[in-house]
Amino acid sequence: MRFALLTYNPPGGREIWAAMTESERQAEEDEYLRLVEAMHASNAYVEASEFDPASGLRTVRVRDGDTSVSDGPAVRGEELLTGYFLIDVESEDAALDWAARIPNARNGSVEVRRVDEGELAERMAAATADVPE
Repeated sequence: MRFALLTYNPPGGREIWAAMTESERQAEEDEYLRLVEAMHASNAYVEASEFDPASGLRTVRVRDGDTSVSDGPAVRGEELLTGYFLIDVESEDAALDWAARIPNARNGSVEVRRVDEGELAERMAAATADVPE
């Protein structure tokens, strides 16, 4: 089963990061690298990425043929979506265990969502299989 582990930072996350010493920042980055290595070793890792905090966060909506673009996230909340891990594990419990090991879980949060691997997902994967890179 595939799960998306969505990482969120609390308000003021950038300020918290900026206030850390270089060695504290390096230690946290190293923790992420060790986590990815452990995911690879257990064959759980599919991919992961961090979202660029400097890029403009924009939301697009199309209603009745009209497109609107607004600044900010689609859903306003206390925390900001900052990245994701995509993992393939045997159970939701395993996904929850991995989520608890992500550093964001200590200061922000990690949302765990099962990836739908139904018929539409299979059709979309098949449609991209023949596309040259």
